[in-house]
Parts: sequence; C-alpha cells; structure tokens
Amino acid sequence: MFTACIFATSQYSTFPFAPKFCWGNAGEEAAAKIKTGPSKRHLLTSTLSVLLLLSSSVLVFGQTESPARPRRTQSTSSLQEEDDSKPPSPEAKAEAKRLYKAGVKYGLAGLYRQAVATFEQAVKLDPAYADAYFSLGHAYSDLRQWEQAIESLERGLTLKPKDKDGIGRLAFARSMLERKAGSQGNSSPSTNDNRGQAEGSHTSFSAGGLPAKANILNDLDLTRIYRVGPGDVLEVRLTSSASAQPTLHAVTPAGLFQHPQLSAPLPGAGLTLEELSASIEDDLKRRSYPNINVVVTVNEYVSHTILVSGLVKEPGVKIIKREAIPLYVVVADAQPLPEAENVTVLRHDSNESYEIDLAKPSEMNLLVRPRDVVTLRANPAQFFYVGGEVKSPGEKSFRRGLTLTQAIIAAGGLTKDSKEVRLARDNGSGYLVVHRFKLNDINSGKAPDPTVLPGDRITVGK
Repeated sequence: MFTACIFATSQYSTFPFAPKFCWGNAGEEAAAKIKTGPSKRHLLTSTLSVLLLLSSSVLVFGQTESPARPRRTQSTSSLQEEDDSKPPSPEAKAEAKRLYKAGVKYGLAGLYRQAVATFEQAVKLDPAYADAYFSLGHAYSDLRQWEQAIESLERGLTLKPKDKDGIGRLAFARSMLERKAGSQGNSSPSTNDNRGQAEGSHTSFSAGGLPAKANILNDLDLTRIYRVGPGDVLEVRLTSSASAQPTLHAVTPAGLFQHPQLSAPLPGAGLTLEELSASIEDDLKRRSYPNINVVVTVNEYVSHTILVSGLVKEPGVKIIKREAIPLYVVVADAQPLPEAENVTVLRHDSNESYEIDLAKPSEMNLLVRPRDVVTLRANPAQFFYVGGEVKSPGEKSFRRGLTLTQAIIAAGGLTKDSKEVRLARDNGSGYLVVHRFKLNDINSGKAPDPTVLPGDRITVGK
C-alpha cells in the first residue's frame, strides 16, 4: 500500500513534530464518507486547494509502508546553533573557573594581555559566565581597547543586569571612547602619528582587570606622568563655588574611586590625574552640575613601589612618583656600598632581566618601573692570566680598573730585566688579538699604562 505524507517545515526547523498530513487507507476511508453534494464537493475542493498552496513550502516524501521514513538532515549552521545552545558540561565549567582565577592573577600581576587571552578562553568554555565577561571588559579597559571593553561588559550585563561595578565600568568605557573619538577628530594626522602612550600601571582586579593605550609613550613621557593606583590617597576639589574645600579619598584595592557626589564608584586605577578629573566631571555634569570643575591631586603615593636589595645602605621597598624613573636615581637614593660593582634590574611586567655595570654611566639611564626589583651586588669572580718572566705566574683575580703594570706586580714582579709585554685579548668572536707594549715607555711616562680586562693573557718577555 502506498502512503504519501507532507511535512510542513521551515528553513531552520530541526524539530521532529512539524505538522504532518498523510494519505493512505485512512485517507481513502475518510474520502468515502464524504458525500458528493455540492457543498461537500466544495469543501473537498477547498481542502485540496489549501494543500496545494502548502506544497511551495513543504517537503513531500513518498514511500511504501515497509521502509523506514527518510531521516531529515540539518545544516552545519543549525547544528552549530544547537551546540551553542547546549549548556556547558561540568568539566567545561570547572575549566572555565580555573582559567578565570588564572586571568585574575595575570591582571593583578599587570600582565593584561595574558589576562585577556585567559578570560577569552573562559567565556568560550562557559558562555554564561558573567564574571568572566566583566573581567574581560576590565582587562580590555586597562589596555585602553574601549570597543572590546564595551562589548564584553555589555555581554556580562546581559547575564547579570544589576551588577553595579559592571554598569560603572561600561559607562566609563563609553565616555572614554567618546573622548578618544573627539580628540582624534581635533588632532592632525601628524600629531596622532607622533603622540605616544604607555601601558597603564593599573593592577586592580576585582572580578576582572587593564589599559594599553593606542600609542606608546616614549621614555621621557613615562618620567613625567603618574597613573593612579590602588591605595593612593587623592585630594579632590570640586570648584563649583569659591568656598569649596578639598576632601581626601583613597583608591580602593579594586581600583575604584568613590566620592559621595558620584552616582556610582568610578574606575580610577590606571588613569592619569587629568583623566580621572575628566571622568568625575562627566559623571557630575550628567547629574545636574553643569558648571562643576574638578581638580584631583595625589596627597599620598602608595601604589607605585619598587624593591631595592643587595649591597646598599638603605635596602627595602621604595615608592616612586612617576610611571618610571632612571636607574641612577634609584641607585643614588639607596646609597651603594663600595664593593657594589654590578646592578640587576628584574622587569616585573615582562620578567626580563638587565645586567648593568655601575662603572658605565651611559647604561644607568635604564628606566625602572613600578614593581621592578633592583639588586646591587659585586661582580662574579673574574680572572686574568700572567706568564713568562714573572716570579709568580698563573691565574690572578681580576678587579675593575686594574692596569698592566699592576697585573705584573700582582704576579710577583719581573724575574729579570724585561723590555716587552704581550697582551692577548679575546675579540668577542673567539679569536685572540695581541697587543705589544714596551715597559720602559710605560714606566717613563711616554706611553699610557693600559687597562687589563677579565680573561686577558699577559706574557712578559725579554
């Protein structure tokens, strides 16, 4: 027996219960019961017409009763939609939480790009993880990537609409994006090309984390600016009236600035004093204070610290009042001991290490940044070698500033009258370059007494 079935479907339908119309034995019996009177025939004609109209948007399957009904297929996009709509597995949620915690640690360490990458992985595993979206938005804000910050914060607020911190950060990101667009519109292309920006020193992470600006500040700029950080005590003056008195407010550990006149706490960490003043003004002007002016200064610096250790008179944690200061300033303030010959700077944000000789002033201009570690120490043991007509040849300990005649004296002096000294020195490529010196010329002042370097080979001859 032949059965014809029409399944009413739509383009994106994947449901197994679409309306179905069948003709077979049951259809024949129903048709037999219909009388052939005019009204009945009209009803039958109308029914068939409706079914024919449906044929433009239906799939028709013809089959015998014995074979199984053909299985409908789904497009790749619909399968993907089904997969995305499925709730994450317990394992995926657990991994997302682990990544979230790791992202927070990156943010607290000032590694904001790593924080962004980690939070991105967390929300992919658990698309309903609101806190991860807030943290992702925080990290993008710290990197000054306002468009991405707004998108992430909006996603988080879709999942958790009443989150006050998220609402405040979203409003701030939007205002900064508007200000950025305005400043770009008022600046010439050459000004924009030459204007630099630095990564913010903002390290606050409540549920999330930070600012890399669109451009990069040069070293000189870093020594001139200061970005607010957690714990800093700020003096705020609202100058709508001549009698306005300044008030003191500490930036919270989460990096928020709170003031009784504000509608909600504002993100403060990572902003310059000018940027924070503008942010406060924007909030107050939206709340019926059209003529308000805000001046913010630092009353007590707390957030920007470095650690100085080693061969210094005053080791310990030091507070700096700029985004960077030259190394020679740090060393002079710590007062190095006489035996200090070498300084190591461990860069916090990149984990890079720099070895610098204190005797080379040109290298002491290296900039030290918040949370860097500066260690002064003596140079590791170094040697030079003396042979030939000396009383005590062999390996000798090197010290900075040693000269050729001093090296010969350290080797016990000459065994007999010697006229020439050969000094062999590595040229940096593994090859020795030999220099010849006449001792009589050096001793009589006709020639300079050359400086010996670590690894030099000195041979005294006749």
